[in-house]
Amino acid sequence: MRSLRYLLALSERLHFARAAEDLGISQSALSRSLQALEKQLGMRLFDRDRAGVSVTPQGRRVIERASHLIAEVSDLERHFVLSAKGEAGHICFGMGPMPSRALLSGVLSERLKTAPEVTNEVVVRDVEALWSLLLANEIEFFVSQDGLLPDASQARVELLGNFPLSLIVREDHPLLRGPCEGQTFPIVRSSWAGLPLPPEIERYARGPSHVIEDYGSLAAITKSTDAIWFSSRYAVTDELWAGSLRELPRASDTVQREIRMVVYSLARRSQSPLARALKQALRQRVTALTSFA
Repeated sequence: MRSLRYLLALSERLHFARAAEDLGISQSALSRSLQALEKQLGMRLFDRDRAGVSVTPQGRRVIERASHLIAEVSDLERHFVLSAKGEAGHICFGMGPMPSRALLSGVLSERLKTAPEVTNEVVVRDVEALWSLLLANEIEFFVSQDGLLPDASQARVELLGNFPLSLIVREDHPLLRGPCEGQTFPIVRSSWAGLPLPPEIERYARGPSHVIEDYGSLAAITKSTDAIWFSSRYAVTDELWAGSLRELPRASDTVQREIRMVVYSLARRSQSPLARALKQALRQRVTALTSFA
């Protein structure tokens, strides 16, 4: 590759001394390198006479090919450097519905700006489906609530942060004005396993909870009905900020319940720079949500 770079330098300058100066080498070293290249190719690339240096017809064809090759190599080198920094390449990862709602748009919006050469492929599924994809090497990691895997012996588990459990209702919901003795309300939630309703709200539950995995639908239903959405305020920060949804206040003697949100990857698999960069971005997003709360 070095001799091809020398070739291109001389083709631009058509002057040995100036080309050598641009390259930071001696004129004799440049001359020897090009003579060796001509010998290797079996053709003369430059004519040299008292009038100066000129490119031969066959030299023009070699220079054209060399120019394309050098550009491709330079682009490849740049890609490798960016990939090592987590700023180029392709990554496929997964998220559960709730962390997807809480984290994904904020993280990817920023990554599209700071790492535009990264292609992101995101799968939103329940934990069982995500675990199967991880074992099949179809995703590099996934984000979910901790404790849902029946056997996590093959997994590397990294804490992202704790998500507060919240009771979300529409603005002007009757419960925002105080206790509603004798009244009941629909309960909606996503498919969180093993999370019972808070005791203070059980008496208001109208039958079993309605399980809906689509968070957009959950938000729309909660806005337009008297349903109580058992979720996390991290998943509805935009709606809370706008005032279209409200969080039911807790009694002063009620302990704030939280769930651990973690990253699952395979314990014996090396982590790519892209995965490390994304995990860092996810942690920063959780920190930002904590500040908002």
